[in-house]
Amino acid sequence: AKALAKERLSHSDYKRVIELSNPSLPGYGIDAAYQESDQRHWTLKCPGCGKWVCPDKAFPTKLGEEVPFFRLRSGTEDWYRACPHCDAELDLAAGEWVADFPRRPVHGYRISQLFSAKVTPHEILSEYSTTRFPERFYNMKIGIPWADAAIRLTPSEVLACCGEEVMLAGSREPCTMGVDTGREIHVVISAYHPANEHGVCRKVVFMGVVHTYAELDDLMARFAVQRCVIDALPEIHATRDFATRQGGKVFLNYFNEHQRGSFAWKMDKMIVEENRTEALDVSRQVVRDKRIVLPRHGPVVEEFARHLANDAKQLVENDKTGSQEYRYIRTGADHYSLAFTYDCIAWSTVMDSRWLANIGWLT
Repeated sequence: AKALAKERLSHSDYKRVIELSNPSLPGYGIDAAYQESDQRHWTLKCPGCGKWVCPDKAFPTKLGEEVPFFRLRSGTEDWYRACPHCDAELDLAAGEWVADFPRRPVHGYRISQLFSAKVTPHEILSEYSTTRFPERFYNMKIGIPWADAAIRLTPSEVLACCGEEVMLAGSREPCTMGVDTGREIHVVISAYHPANEHGVCRKVVFMGVVHTYAELDDLMARFAVQRCVIDALPEIHATRDFATRQGGKVFLNYFNEHQRGSFAWKMDKMIVEENRTEALDVSRQVVRDKRIVLPRHGPVVEEFARHLANDAKQLVENDKTGSQEYRYIRTGADHYSLAFTYDCIAWSTVMDSRWLANIGWLT
């Protein structure tokens, strides 16, 4: 809809676009547009010391930390906005929009309740100290995108799993394979790894992009793949033909939001079904628990890390029932994220059953 709306301005003399929204996740939605703008912030000049204060930049991004520009008036329960340098009370009207990148042609403004004359510091502090939904607090009150460690991986967390071995050209030991289909076909292949202090049980021996199903046949042979899980859609006929050629080693994957817990392996149809959110949860947990060893740090592994970080959980409310649940949304390219998740599904049957039970993912 956004692209269509912009296209309808093609013959306009003005071509003016105004985007207004609450932020959600970093780098997604309105924040992606804001990051491309000159990024203006309402900045207040202290009447006491003359220094400039930007409330939305100075507000802590972790719950429980002290807010540096809120002060309690002596002998009262009244809070006020104060200069963090000299404690003088700030005048909300005595400010100006300051751009972080003044040379950029698009103007972007971050609006926050921190400089609203209708919202008191006491109201903000009260919610800050009691909120059970920090993402809502930061998005709606402070006006900034927010994601904690439980909502999305960071590229650095993924890269922390890198070992010293390079990617292999083939393997004699049995492997599993996950495949995400599309214009390009993204592949992740892993093999058994002896346990260490983290209980590592897999190592990624190959990750890369191919363009034909014949190349997938070649990878199956070169890496002695015993089980492969591949995205069934959108290339349903090609994936079925590939599965047929491989004689029982390839399962077509379908996400089923009604599936809970264990996977539904339909051996007669060579299909596996699972809940998408649960499957992505566990592939993230594999990384957090360092249950995987990645190849040596390099460009492909960096792209792999970015793809895993581009899937983030967001609290979604059902418009009809009002029920809430977390679902993963894609904030950027996530092909390796899905291929890795499919590989996790493929090797789940050989994982430590006690660990699987602890995370509710027994097959």
